[in-house]
Amino acid sequence: MTNRIRAAFAAALLTVCALLQTGCAATPDPEVIPLYVGSTEKTVTLRWDAVEGSDRCRIFRRNPDSGEFRFLDDVTDSLSYTDKYVESGKKYSYKIKVYGGSVQLAQGLSSPVSLALSPGITFIRQMTEDVFEVEWDNGDQECVVYGENSLGWSEIGRSSVGRLRFKNTSGCTALAVSSTGADAVRSEAVRFCGSGTVEAVTALDGWTNAVELEVPGGEWKFEIARSQTRDGEYTVVGSSEVGVFYDVSETEYTSPCWYRFRSLGERFEGAWCEPVQTGTNKRSVFYVPVLMYHDFMPEEEIDGTVEFLDDLITPVEFENDLIWLRDHGYTAITGAELVAYLEGGGTLPQKPVILSIDDGKYGVYKWAWPLLQKYAMKASLSVIGSMIDSASEDPEARKDTKEPFCTWDEIKEMSASGAVEIVSHTQDLHAFKRNGRQGADCAPEETWEEYLPVARADANKIIGKIKEVTGSDAPALAYPYSIRSERSDKAWFAAGYKLLYCGNKENVRHSKWNSMIREAGLNETSALLRRIGRIGGVTIETYLGEYERMLADSVSGHGGEDSYL
Repeated sequence: MTNRIRAAFAAALLTVCALLQTGCAATPDPEVIPLYVGSTEKTVTLRWDAVEGSDRCRIFRRNPDSGEFRFLDDVTDSLSYTDKYVESGKKYSYKIKVYGGSVQLAQGLSSPVSLALSPGITFIRQMTEDVFEVEWDNGDQECVVYGENSLGWSEIGRSSVGRLRFKNTSGCTALAVSSTGADAVRSEAVRFCGSGTVEAVTALDGWTNAVELEVPGGEWKFEIARSQTRDGEYTVVGSSEVGVFYDVSETEYTSPCWYRFRSLGERFEGAWCEPVQTGTNKRSVFYVPVLMYHDFMPEEEIDGTVEFLDDLITPVEFENDLIWLRDHGYTAITGAELVAYLEGGGTLPQKPVILSIDDGKYGVYKWAWPLLQKYAMKASLSVIGSMIDSASEDPEARKDTKEPFCTWDEIKEMSASGAVEIVSHTQDLHAFKRNGRQGADCAPEETWEEYLPVARADANKIIGKIKEVTGSDAPALAYPYSIRSERSDKAWFAAGYKLLYCGNKENVRHSKWNSMIREAGLNETSALLRRIGRIGGVTIETYLGEYERMLADSVSGHGGEDSYL
């Protein structure tokens, strides 16, 4: 080998060694970042600062009985982690490793976290108006009970048996507990409320007592009990989450009843309030009959091809209805006016009535609307959005249809007159059977929460269109085919409606005249309106004659002038 070759080989060898040394150099230690740790009696939460270039964090935990850190979880798109699988009475340590791709960028290590001194409240029971009892777990050690009022937290008492009874003289509305150790962690706060009172009990229609509750503030459930005597045995008859409860009996009440209630929470049981008798501070009851119409057509235009002839009345019959109502002192109101009154605004006439008309057929525009204007009456027209859309796209095609629908222009014209309120008969749910549902009712196996997206989608579309055309919100939904359930009611109220027009069935209301008291306000019972189906060939007196006799025989102010002021 020549000297020149030897020199070249040596230079190459040095270059390779230099490259190898560079490539095999030790990676610098990852950055150490702070790890913040907090705990309750049931969880440990870790937090850390962001590290530039990171895409995930790996969590490790060391248990009290193990000297090794073991992998727990990988976290992405977050700077915190909550460990829910810890046991009270033990200490844990944590560390994290932060990665960018496959490279560890940072690490953190926490000091031990103690859960040994964190008992939790299991129940609070109100014994009397101001005496309470609280229970907690970990009852084998002395613990401190804290109460919170408007001034903050303060110690209430101590006990080593897991239970403490105390007199709430400082107006506390929440409790927490901890052990007496130096590193004790106070438990999660549990809120509670004081006693309420029964404000009034009013007999509505013989089968129904409206029990109004003077309730404590906050979101509570109220359990109501009834007895035939003040000091007799009380039976729980139901619950409510609002300040009124409707006690409905299968048979007509024949004697006064006594009612009392208590507040309930997930971990709280209030004391029973003092009982109050039916008729105590009773309210003035008023009634709102609702007649249900469908279509209008002169006698000479009716032929055998028209469906649902029973639902069809002639303009002459409708005019006779309006004359009879006028002569007997009735005033037609809208659903929006009833809502406003029950919510505390405005007044109602002496004898209100709602004339509800379903579907939105062309006969309403051609025959009923002129008569409403002639007699200064109002109607609440519930329209099927999809059918009005179709008619609006090709109005001329209605000539070939036996039961044509109105257009949106005609709806706008009627609404602008003030004689016709426009409400919803759904946008596209007016089908007797579809997807296991009937009309706007839930399917038998559906919960109201599962049905809510369907209700919201339909309500948003039809309410939005009515608002666009008339400038007004649609306060009510008329159930297609009058088919409903408590589950569907809840979904439609949540979807935005304030009234639901139902059929003539006792599972809606015992009273087909819709008995109400203003003080109870608008709620999921007062907002359900039972409707009397108006059949062709039958006089209106057949429907309302019984109501007239009831008003004439009433001696308790039902239907009286004071009921509406």
